[in-house]
Amino acid sequence: MTPQDFENRLKAQVDFPSPSRVATEIIALARDPDIEMSRVATAISRDPAITAKILRIANSAFYSQRRPSQNLRQALVIIGLNAALTLALSFSLISAVRALRPAGIDYPRFWRRALLAATAARTFADAIKAPHAEDIFLAALLQDIGVLAIDRASRDFYSQLPQSSVHADWITYETSNLGKDHAAYTAVLLQSWKLPDRIWQAVAASHKPQTLSGDTDDGRFARCLALGSDLAEAVLSTDRSGVLPPLAQRVMALVGLGNEAFTEVVSRVMSLIPETEALYETSILDADDAENLLAEARELLAVRNLHALQEVSSLQATTSVLLTRTEEAEDSSRRDPLTGALNRAWLDRLLDREFTQAVVFGRDLSIAHVDIDRLKNINDKYGTELGDEVLKNCTIKLQSCVRGSDLVARFSGEEFLVVLPGTDRNIVKQAAQRMLNAVADMRVTSPDGPVGVTVSIGLATYTTRQRFPSTLALLEAADHALYAAKLCGRNRFEAYEDLAATNRGASSNR
Repeated sequence: MTPQDFENRLKAQVDFPSPSRVATEIIALARDPDIEMSRVATAISRDPAITAKILRIANSAFYSQRRPSQNLRQALVIIGLNAALTLALSFSLISAVRALRPAGIDYPRFWRRALLAATAARTFADAIKAPHAEDIFLAALLQDIGVLAIDRASRDFYSQLPQSSVHADWITYETSNLGKDHAAYTAVLLQSWKLPDRIWQAVAASHKPQTLSGDTDDGRFARCLALGSDLAEAVLSTDRSGVLPPLAQRVMALVGLGNEAFTEVVSRVMSLIPETEALYETSILDADDAENLLAEARELLAVRNLHALQEVSSLQATTSVLLTRTEEAEDSSRRDPLTGALNRAWLDRLLDREFTQAVVFGRDLSIAHVDIDRLKNINDKYGTELGDEVLKNCTIKLQSCVRGSDLVARFSGEEFLVVLPGTDRNIVKQAAQRMLNAVADMRVTSPDGPVGVTVSIGLATYTTRQRFPSTLALLEAADHALYAAKLCGRNRFEAYEDLAATNRGASSNR
């Protein structure tokens, strides 16, 4: 039988489960770029078991929320639309596939391996910041489904393999007898189920991920699948002696993670196993095995680090110099050359990140728009050299008034923006007053003697009760407050929410 003949036979199997009605609807929703959250919630809610699991995962260690989600809509907001669709699809598909009991395969081990591979693949994706982490989880969970399908299409196909056979043995046996391995047949099934192209294409390449460039999203996707599978195989190996060092080398070769990052991945996978076991209602690994594996990973890291220290001791001084230069270059690219504050480009990137986290996790986020009063007059009277001195001293004063986790950036000519994550309205007002006082105490020397400097500040705070649709809207609110501070005489701060409340009060008195 040719590989194509077997592929046709595989597709024709009537007793191999295809996606359920709910899963089919979820796949259709996932392909709609304009899908609304309410339609997703409606589709998922038709399956109470999936709904319960989505709620559970939103409140699990995967997302580490401070406040638990109370209903499905809250859970969908927390984990995101794509993650919800992918997770719901995985629960629906796997619930059907688990009903199979193939011959010649250690099914409990097969199922534990699938869950471990999925958890590990997603963790590798997080470590290298690969996109589509939830899709990677689903693809890794299903990447060996072709084994079950082959067993359905050719009864007792795997019965000649010893129970102790490992993943590499499956691949060799399949290729020898069928012309292709199970990754290729899994990809055929996933494509026929109309899963997104990136899922089945990554599965098809998962046994030879080097065939896809590591600089592309598809290449990183396939590499995460391959490494998730490798780590699962290592964890479930009956003889783990010596399995981690070559895996660590493969991780470095495929995705560039060193021993420390690899050890963190192993630790993260072990910590997520209880959550995964609860979500998929099965047992993966007992606590002793998990602890032993962690100990081996830590030992690997210690031995490798010691070896590395011995090898590079003679080059340590040179390495230190190069590292310092690299860090200085990276830091320089993020900073305004005159003041040393963060530059506008880096500010935009970090502010977008902080705003997204505030929205997703329900945190407060405050910004202070600071403008130096009458700097143009100083420039016109004393020259830009003194004006530049004012800008540099102002930066130092602003930085002295905020926490190390806050951001001070030069927004434009004489304007600065201070970003204060996790800061509510009262705290940011206290910080603004410190800034006013610090700058007012500042003096720069001119030919006519000391020159006093003041600033005006506009404040805006994102909270769960005062939401803004975008970072631009938040910036516009702070700019509006700054304009009000200027109109009120300068050397003061105004808060957007106070202005809004005043306007509402004035309107109600008309």
